[in-house]
Amino acid sequence: MSKWTTGDWIQAYTDDGALVHGYLIAASAPIQTALLQVTHSDNKELMGKEIAVSDRGMKKLSENPRKSEQEIRSLIDLALQIRDEAWFTELTNELRTGPRRARRKDDGQQFRTVNRLGSPDIR
Repeated sequence: MSKWTTGDWIQAYTDDGALVHGYLIAASAPIQTALLQVTHSDNKELMGKEIAVSDRGMKKLSENPRKSEQEIRSLIDLALQIRDEAWFTELTNELRTGPRRARRKDDGQQFRTVNRLGSPDIR
């Protein structure tokens, strides 16, 4: 059984040395190659294309990366291109609520007011 699953988010290098990020479309176990839909790359010509990469240099990316507003907007564009209505709805809701606000609520940190000497006494 392959360690890669269709839909995994992957970072890899092409044979030419270009760094690519994308999602796995298909993997071929005997040949150790994978077909990747490129979403980001240091080679702008590869962005948006399907390419074959060796799984030797592939690295699985985090399932829930923290996304900036621009990244969410890019993913919304991708969801529209592939006509994934559920993903589009999920992303637009995330954009509306804002990733920063959700992170602050989840990290459990509480803020307190202090004076410039570091004391909570603000008299």
